[in-house]
Amino acid sequence: MVQAICAGSCNRDNEVTINELLIMVNIALGTVSPANCDAGDVNQDGEITVNEILVAVNNALDGCG
Repeated sequence: MVQAICAGSCNRDNEVTINELLIMVNIALGTVSPANCDAGDVNQDGEITVNEILVAVNNALDGCG
């Protein structure tokens, strides 16, 4: 069974931390490479957008699953 990627869980532990959210914000601002959190790029377009950050925030608050 293949487990779905938890949006925002940069280290793929299925938990989203504040640090991971900050990495995503920095990717969106262009100061960090998108390769630092490919799990944050929900639609896999090579960018992190506000809507993807919001999905990650929800996962941080409510968990992935």
